[in-house]
Amino acid sequence: MKMLSEIAKEALELSSGQRRILARILLDLSDEDQDFSPDVEASWEDEICRRMEAVHSGHAKNRNYDEVMNELDARFGA
Repeated sequence: MKMLSEIAKEALELSSGQRRILARILLDLSDEDQDFSPDVEASWEDEICRRMEAVHSGHAKNRNYDEVMNELDARFGA
């Protein structure tokens, strides 16, 4: 088994995004009631990063709250 200092050293070599994923994994694993999947967690992290990049690059479009809620009501029934 690796020593904690070895694991920490290796973690510091990860990119900041990978460290965030690792932190979330460790936090999720500390909650015994949490249903955890590393693949699902990594997919969510990718999606979050993709959405943040769209906002920062100006490609994301904002919409009015009422417009979105009306569309959801029409789509799924009020």
